Amino acid sequence: MPNRLPFPGEEAELHTYFGVGVQYLVDNQVRLGISDDDIIALLDEHAIWIVVYPNATNDAVSTKSIVKEKNKSLKNMLVIMRRIYADFAKSKMVQTDYDTLGMKERADKQSKNPKPKTSPITTIDSSNRLVHYVSFHDDAADTTSAKPDGIKSCQLWTRIGSEPKVIADLTFLGNCTKWPYKVEFEGTDAGKMAYYWSRWENTTGEVGEWGAEASATIGG
Repeated sequence: MPNRLPFPGEEAELHTYFGVGVQYLVDNQVRLGISDDDIIALLDEHAIWIVVYPNATNDAVSTKSIVKEKNKSLKNMLVIMRRIYADFAKSKMVQTDYDTLGMKERADKQSKNPKPKTSPITTIDSSNRLVHYVSFHDDAADTTSAKPDGIKSCQLWTRIGSEPKVIADLTFLGNCTKWPYKVEFEGTDAGKMAYYWSRWENTTGEVGEWGAEASATIGG
Protein backbone atom coordinates (compact mmCIF):
# COMPACT_ATOMS: atom_id res chain seq x y z
CA MET A 1 0.00 0.00 0.00
CA PRO A 2 1.21 3.56 -0.62
CA ASN A 3 2.65 5.58 2.23
CA ARG A 4 -0.10 7.94 3.36
CA LEU A 5 1.09 9.00 6.81
CA PRO A 6 -0.32 9.79 9.30
CA PHE A 7 -2.93 7.36 8.01
CA PRO A 8 -2.28 3.58 8.25
CA GLY A 9 -1.37 1.85 5.01
CA GLU A 10 -3.67 -1.16 5.44
CA GLU A 11 -7.38 -0.63 4.92
CA ALA A 12 -8.40 -2.72 7.94
CA GLU A 13 -6.25 -0.50 10.17
CA LEU A 14 -7.50 2.57 8.35
CA HIS A 15 -11.09 1.55 9.06
CA THR A 16 -10.28 1.54 12.79
CA TYR A 17 -8.38 4.82 12.46
CA PHE A 18 -11.38 6.49 10.83
CA GLY A 19 -13.67 5.35 13.62
CA VAL A 20 -11.39 6.68 16.36
CA GLY A 21 -10.27 9.79 14.48
CA VAL A 22 -13.70 11.00 13.40
CA GLN A 23 -15.10 10.81 16.93
CA TYR A 24 -11.98 12.51 18.31
CA LEU A 25 -12.27 15.39 15.85
CA VAL A 26 -15.94 15.84 16.67
CA ASP A 27 -15.23 15.84 20.42
CA ASN A 28 -12.40 18.38 20.03
CA GLN A 29 -13.83 20.51 17.22
CA VAL A 30 -13.97 23.81 19.08
CA ARG A 31 -10.55 23.56 20.72
CA LEU A 32 -8.82 22.61 17.46
CA GLY A 33 -10.64 25.25 15.43
CA ILE A 34 -12.36 22.86 12.99
CA SER A 35 -15.13 24.44 10.94
CA ASP A 36 -18.72 23.23 11.04
CA ASP A 37 -18.57 22.63 7.27
CA ASP A 38 -15.60 20.30 7.64
CA ILE A 39 -17.21 18.36 10.49
CA ILE A 40 -20.43 17.93 8.50
CA ALA A 41 -18.49 16.77 5.42
CA LEU A 42 -16.49 14.34 7.57
CA LEU A 43 -19.53 12.84 9.26
CA ASP A 44 -21.44 12.51 5.99
CA GLU A 45 -18.55 10.70 4.30
CA HIS A 46 -17.84 8.49 7.30
CA ALA A 47 -21.49 7.40 7.28
CA ILE A 48 -20.93 6.18 3.72
CA TRP A 49 -17.61 4.51 4.58
CA ILE A 50 -18.93 2.44 7.48
CA VAL A 51 -21.49 0.92 5.12
CA VAL A 52 -19.46 0.37 1.95
CA TYR A 53 -16.21 -0.85 3.55
CA PRO A 54 -17.71 -3.94 5.26
CA ASN A 55 -19.68 -4.74 2.10
CA ALA A 56 -16.63 -4.38 -0.13
CA THR A 57 -14.58 -6.72 2.05
CA ASN A 58 -17.32 -9.36 2.38
CA ASP A 59 -16.97 -11.88 -0.47
CA ALA A 60 -20.61 -12.86 -0.11
CA VAL A 61 -21.91 -9.42 -1.08
CA SER A 62 -18.98 -7.59 -2.67
CA THR A 63 -19.33 -6.44 -6.30
CA LYS A 64 -17.22 -4.28 -8.60
CA SER A 65 -19.58 -1.36 -8.06
CA ILE A 66 -19.38 -1.69 -4.28
CA VAL A 67 -15.57 -1.81 -4.39
CA LYS A 68 -15.57 1.26 -6.63
CA GLU A 69 -17.83 3.08 -4.17
CA LYS A 70 -15.54 2.02 -1.30
CA ASN A 71 -12.47 3.36 -3.11
CA LYS A 72 -14.24 6.65 -3.79
CA SER A 73 -15.25 6.99 -0.14
CA LEU A 74 -11.69 6.18 0.97
CA LYS A 75 -10.31 8.95 -1.23
CA ASN A 76 -12.91 11.41 0.06
CA MET A 77 -12.18 10.54 3.69
CA LEU A 78 -8.46 11.12 3.23
CA VAL A 79 -9.05 14.43 1.44
CA ILE A 80 -11.36 15.74 4.17
CA MET A 81 -9.13 14.64 7.04
CA ARG A 82 -5.99 16.02 5.41
CA ARG A 83 -7.80 19.32 4.90
CA ILE A 84 -8.77 19.40 8.57
CA TYR A 85 -5.27 18.48 9.75
CA ALA A 86 -3.64 21.10 7.54
CA ASP A 87 -5.83 23.83 9.01
CA PHE A 88 -5.45 22.88 12.69
CA ALA A 89 -4.84 25.60 15.23
CA LYS A 90 -1.39 24.15 16.05
CA SER A 91 -0.93 26.37 19.11
CA LYS A 92 -3.94 24.67 20.72
CA MET A 93 -2.80 21.09 20.13
CA VAL A 94 -1.74 18.86 23.00
CA GLN A 95 0.26 15.65 23.04
CA THR A 96 -2.89 13.50 23.07
CA ASP A 97 -3.90 15.05 19.73
CA TYR A 98 -0.62 14.00 18.12
CA ASP A 99 -0.75 10.52 19.63
CA THR A 100 -4.41 9.82 18.79
CA LEU A 101 -4.16 11.05 15.20
CA GLY A 102 -0.75 9.50 14.52
CA MET A 103 1.08 12.75 13.92
CA LYS A 104 4.83 12.95 14.42
CA GLU A 105 5.27 16.42 15.85
CA ARG A 106 5.34 16.72 19.62
CA ALA A 107 2.94 19.15 21.25
CA ASP A 108 5.63 20.37 23.67
CA LYS A 109 8.15 20.98 20.93
CA GLN A 110 9.21 24.60 20.71
CA SER A 111 9.21 26.08 17.24
CA LYS A 112 12.67 27.05 16.05
CA ASN A 113 11.12 29.07 13.25
CA PRO A 114 8.48 31.77 13.48
CA LYS A 115 5.16 31.39 11.73
CA PRO A 116 5.62 32.27 8.02
CA LYS A 117 5.11 35.99 7.50
CA THR A 118 5.18 35.96 3.70
CA SER A 119 3.11 34.17 1.07
CA PRO A 120 3.87 32.21 -2.10
CA ILE A 121 3.12 33.55 -5.54
CA THR A 122 1.84 30.70 -7.73
CA THR A 123 2.57 30.39 -11.44
CA ILE A 124 1.17 27.74 -13.77
CA ASP A 125 2.52 26.24 -17.00
CA SER A 126 -0.59 24.96 -18.78
CA SER A 127 0.99 24.30 -22.17
CA ASN A 128 0.67 20.51 -21.93
CA ARG A 129 -2.46 18.42 -22.45
CA LEU A 130 -4.20 17.47 -19.18
CA VAL A 131 -1.20 18.59 -17.12
CA HIS A 132 -0.31 21.70 -15.16
CA TYR A 133 3.18 22.42 -13.85
CA VAL A 134 2.88 24.61 -10.76
CA SER A 135 5.74 26.70 -9.38
CA PHE A 136 6.11 29.14 -6.50
CA HIS A 137 8.23 32.04 -5.38
CA ASP A 138 8.04 34.15 -2.26
CA ASP A 139 6.19 37.44 -2.48
CA ALA A 140 9.11 39.12 -0.70
CA ALA A 141 11.82 37.70 -3.01
CA ASP A 142 10.90 38.15 -6.66
CA THR A 143 14.32 37.15 -7.97
CA THR A 144 14.45 33.58 -6.64
CA SER A 145 12.19 30.53 -6.58
CA ALA A 146 13.90 29.10 -3.49
CA LYS A 147 11.88 28.46 -0.33
CA PRO A 148 12.27 31.16 2.34
CA ASP A 149 14.39 30.35 5.38
CA GLY A 150 12.64 28.00 7.80
CA ILE A 151 10.05 26.89 5.25
CA LYS A 152 9.61 23.14 4.77
CA SER A 153 7.08 23.14 1.93
CA CYS A 154 4.32 24.91 0.09
CA GLN A 155 0.82 23.58 0.64
CA LEU A 156 -1.09 23.36 -2.64
CA TRP A 157 -4.88 23.14 -2.85
CA THR A 158 -7.15 23.16 -5.87
CA ARG A 159 -10.67 23.21 -7.21
CA ILE A 160 -11.75 22.36 -10.76
CA GLY A 161 -14.66 24.10 -12.44
CA SER A 162 -16.08 26.85 -10.25
CA GLU A 163 -13.99 29.32 -8.26
CA PRO A 164 -13.52 28.40 -4.57
CA LYS A 165 -14.73 30.79 -1.90
CA VAL A 166 -13.51 29.07 1.30
CA ILE A 167 -11.03 26.31 2.15
CA ALA A 168 -13.85 23.76 2.42
CA ASP A 169 -14.32 24.14 -1.35
CA LEU A 170 -10.77 22.93 -2.01
CA THR A 171 -9.01 19.60 -2.41
CA PHE A 172 -5.54 19.24 -0.90
CA LEU A 173 -2.97 18.27 -3.56
CA GLY A 174 0.15 17.99 -1.45
CA ASN A 175 3.03 19.60 0.41
CA CYS A 176 5.35 20.69 -2.38
CA THR A 177 9.04 20.61 -1.46
CA LYS A 178 10.31 20.95 -5.02
CA TRP A 179 8.81 22.57 -8.08
CA PRO A 180 7.49 22.71 -10.67
CA TYR A 181 4.87 20.38 -9.15
CA LYS A 182 3.06 18.22 -11.71
CA VAL A 183 -0.75 18.13 -11.51
CA GLU A 184 -2.45 15.60 -13.79
CA PHE A 185 -6.12 15.64 -14.80
CA GLU A 186 -8.73 13.28 -16.20
CA GLY A 187 -9.83 13.63 -19.82
CA THR A 188 -13.24 14.84 -18.66
CA ASP A 189 -11.53 17.88 -17.08
CA ALA A 190 -10.31 19.22 -20.44
CA GLY A 191 -11.43 22.78 -21.03
CA LYS A 192 -12.30 23.42 -17.39
CA MET A 193 -10.61 25.98 -15.19
CA ALA A 194 -8.37 24.82 -12.33
CA TYR A 195 -8.01 27.19 -9.38
CA TYR A 196 -5.07 27.01 -6.95
CA TRP A 197 -4.51 28.28 -3.42
CA SER A 198 -1.14 27.99 -1.71
CA ARG A 199 0.57 28.88 1.56
CA TRP A 200 3.97 28.29 3.16
CA GLU A 201 4.41 25.71 5.92
CA ASN A 202 7.42 25.86 8.24
CA THR A 203 9.40 22.96 9.71
CA THR A 204 7.07 22.62 12.72
CA GLY A 205 3.82 22.63 10.77
CA GLU A 206 2.79 26.27 11.20
CA VAL A 207 1.26 27.84 8.11
CA GLY A 208 1.29 31.38 6.79
CA GLU A 209 -1.36 33.41 5.01
CA TRP A 210 -2.76 32.32 1.67
CA GLY A 211 -1.05 33.68 -1.41
CA ALA A 212 -3.05 35.17 -4.27
CA GLU A 213 -5.28 32.69 -6.09
CA ALA A 214 -3.94 31.39 -9.40
CA SER A 215 -5.89 29.71 -12.18
CA ALA A 216 -5.43 28.21 -15.64
CA THR A 217 -7.46 26.31 -18.19
CA ILE A 218 -6.87 22.56 -18.42
CA GLY A 219 -5.68 21.83 -21.94
CA GLY A 220 -7.42 19.09 -23.88
